[in-house]
Amino acid sequence: MDLTLQALVDPQRVPQAEVEGWLAAAARGGVTGVQLRVKDASTRDAYAYGRAVAAAARAAGVWFSVNDRLDLALALGADCVHLGADDLPPAAARRLAPGLALGLTARTLDELDWALGYDPAYVGFGPVWATPSKADAATPVGPAALAAAVRRSARPIVAIGGVDAATAPAAWAAGVAGLAVISALTEARDVAAAARALLPPPSDTDERGTA
Repeated sequence: MDLTLQALVDPQRVPQAEVEGWLAAAARGGVTGVQLRVKDASTRDAYAYGRAVAAAARAAGVWFSVNDRLDLALALGADCVHLGADDLPPAAARRLAPGLALGLTARTLDELDWALGYDPAYVGFGPVWATPSKADAATPVGPAALAAAVRRSARPIVAIGGVDAATAPAAWAAGVAGLAVISALTEARDVAAAARALLPPPSDTDERGTA
């Protein structure tokens, strides 16, 4: 998986009827992966929306991940499931879906050590900056902690939380493999242009992470 730029989507931000066109434009701008993030929907509705996202991801040539929900990741044929500290334990996910790539979230360096014990495809570290996209988000850790996580980790680190065109350069300077973005892409009038504004400097293009 090319971790450079992962877009997180939900039905409130990108309606189902718009998913295909939106993701095609995002991919043209440089988005390399999309993550389904459905918090307030029935499983049936989440599955229906997820099918649209999965189909759009295949059409756009980007990888497809599901946040929190291993059942949906398996049902939708996802490439990856992303779990946080309060979700299904990684060991259980490995046992139930050994062929599925695993992404984990870490909010502190101690949690990073915990996550690395499961040899994930990548670790999402943060929130690095304050984020309006998650009401219960932890206190932002800042770019210095992000750089420390990169130095400490044997697996790729993806910056999460408050990532936008203004903060992305600091994330890339910290040495991350990629960015996970919600508002800066889903609220953009021109998603392709918004995606291009988040990409690493040209000199870093050949060094970005894959998992």
